[in-house]
Amino acid sequence: MKKDAKELDTDILKILEEDARAPVKDMATMLAVDEKTIEARIKELKKAGVIRKFKTSINWKKLGKSSAKAIIQVKVVPQERAGFSRICKELSNDSRVKDVVVASGEYDLMIWVEGENIDEISEFVTDKLAPKKGVTGTYTHIVLAEYKKDGVLFFEDKKDRLQVSP
Repeated sequence: MKKDAKELDTDILKILEEDARAPVKDMATMLAVDEKTIEARIKELKKAGVIRKFKTSINWKKLGKSSAKAIIQVKVVPQERAGFSRICKELSNDSRVKDVVVASGEYDLMIWVEGENIDEISEFVTDKLAPKKGVTGTYTHIVLAEYKKDGVLFFEDKKDRLQVSP
């Protein structure tokens, strides 16, 4: 049975989400369609803005690179006719900001920030975020360790525990 374009697109996206470098040839085999169809669908998905970026998950610690990361909860007074949109867009343009979402609960926004060190995170909060009009409070969580990021495990199971004898 032949798949419709929407179903094929979904299958292609699931493969690319798991491995952005999946070869077109392999996808064509897996999905039982020709390579040109896969290439055309990917091109169309990029053009339509469905595929925003191909990304690699990197464990920088293994290369000796250190950084500081924080999750910041923000209370904001929504603006008339704009809601949270204006402040979210402004914050999104800062290179230290990795993710911005509007959330339910006590805090309105959740921001994931990354800097070279804790001072850069502190400077972002005190100089850029807290003084913004409409920001009424922040709560900063410094990331101490990462175990899973973007769906990828950042640890290896080591069997270095001794067995307990019966």
